[in-house]
Amino acid sequence: MKTASFGAVNRAAAGAAAASSGGKTVMITGVSKGRGRALALELAKRGHTIIGCSRAQDKLNSLQSELSSDHNNHHLLVIADVRSNSSVEELARAVIEKKDVPDIIVNNAGTINRNNKIWEVLEEEFDAVIDTNVKGIANVLRHFIPLMLPKKQGIIVNFSSGWGRSGAALVKWISAKLIFCSYDLMFPFKLL
Repeated sequence: MKTASFGAVNRAAAGAAAASSGGKTVMITGVSKGRGRALALELAKRGHTIIGCSRAQDKLNSLQSELSSDHNNHHLLVIADVRSNSSVEELARAVIEKKDVPDIIVNNAGTINRNNKIWEVLEEEFDAVIDTNVKGIANVLRHFIPLMLPKKQGIIVNFSSGWGRSGAALVKWISAKLIFCSYDLMFPFKLL
């Protein structure tokens, strides 16, 4: 696995597409807004098929109508909550039914608590950060790496916040995703 920036994901998809006869299938968690939405729109414009998940149906509907304008009817946008293993399992089943296993996974879904001292962060806020930013990635990897293994190739990108790399005393702990990104750098692998 590699840790990558927004530009690196574009280059990875473009490079993967250039090496094959067509676009790639890119799965993006947290696809309904921000970086995930922008990435989905740009990659679709470049001919890639998007599989996306979010917890917000209205935002998925809006994105679906924008994606439909590119005349690629193969995009799949599904309500799924990466914090829930069973929800990600259902997403994997939908992908299997569509017979369009991702070539690239972008673990983009993430959350942050209000800026506060750790001892003042409510338990529910802390749990939401860990459940989304750490368990969410684990849930996605648990259900999608086995689908990618038969292809013997794939790219997995785990986004994290820059806060996890900074020295900000109050927020350093919030970048729970940095756990995975650091792991990616220490133990890169390719799908065999």
